[in-house]
Amino acid sequence: MPRPAKSATLQLIQGNPNKKNTEELAARAEHEKKMKMRSDNIKPPTWLDKVGKKEFKRVAALLTEVEIITEADISMLAAYCNAYSQYVSISKIIEEDGIMVHTEGEDKDGNPIKLVGEEHPLLKRQKNYFDQMKSAANDFGLTPSARAKLAITRTQEEREKTAAEKEFKNV
Repeated sequence: MPRPAKSATLQLIQGNPNKKNTEELAARAEHEKKMKMRSDNIKPPTWLDKVGKKEFKRVAALLTEVEIITEADISMLAAYCNAYSQYVSISKIIEEDGIMVHTEGEDKDGNPIKLVGEEHPLLKRQKNYFDQMKSAANDFGLTPSARAKLAITRTQEEREKTAAEKEFKNV
């Protein structure tokens, strides 16, 4: 599966890992700058619940500060916040019930069954929502590892170039 495309600006920040021509990347970054979308009307969708809206406002404020989010990203951020809200809701239920649940019931013939120590049925859904959150968080740079990668590449850019790098530049 191919890697998702990165913006030219991000490639330049990350140290041009594809070894593309720096002038080409700079020109592409300029075109991307012209295509930049508005970011002055970022509000949570009405369909998000209270927990989702609160998370949306919190994350949108952080992303707006570093100019990562635009109005085109509202749906994806809302999807992240919806997964977050569902995750919180399920986590509360599991906390109340316990990870291991004891159920009683009847089999298909009407005979009583007592299942002891069965895993909570919502654990799989909780993991699914966690995976959705993690994926979206990586896209938005909301995880420590996503920010660490960015910090490492910025640090590498700032270091003094070796004599070979000065002589041969981007070859």
